[in-house]
Amino acid sequence: MIIKKIFIAGLFTLLTVSVQAQNKGFALGAQLFSPTGISAKYAISESSSITGATSFRLNDFNNYITLQGNFILNGSKDQFNIESGLLRSYYGIGLNLIFQERGDASIGFRIPIGVEYALENQPLEIYMDVAPTLSIKPNTMFYFDSSMGVRYFF
Repeated sequence: MIIKKIFIAGLFTLLTVSVQAQNKGFALGAQLFSPTGISAKYAISESSSITGATSFRLNDFNNYITLQGNFILNGSKDQFNIESGLLRSYYGIGLNLIFQERGDASIGFRIPIGVEYALENQPLEIYMDVAPTLSIKPNTMFYFDSSMGVRYFF
């Protein structure tokens, strides 16, 4: 029952965290690795955005849901000189939450650092990043998350 409530809360969070590609709206897509799931982005301005990701794993051992939210600062549009599209770096700060059915919730802070490539004249963005993460609850530990994905802008 608690997993259903957390799943609904996660979907609500994902919908409110929106996405935007090429600084023109909302983007939604898929993300691989940590966590593997749904990714979203909303551009606040040309130089900053809010990103989020959610995933869930249901199995016999332990069911859990991961939620991530980040405030991102983007590099300039002319940061890299490429023939088509837009390639730029980004960095930010975020929160990592993991809710488990058989265990305590985990809370951590993350610093995503990555690159994103927006296809020219297409509503797609491809990204990849690495995020040093400090988990502070229930146990203190330091680790690296990494992810890559694609988002479609609406």
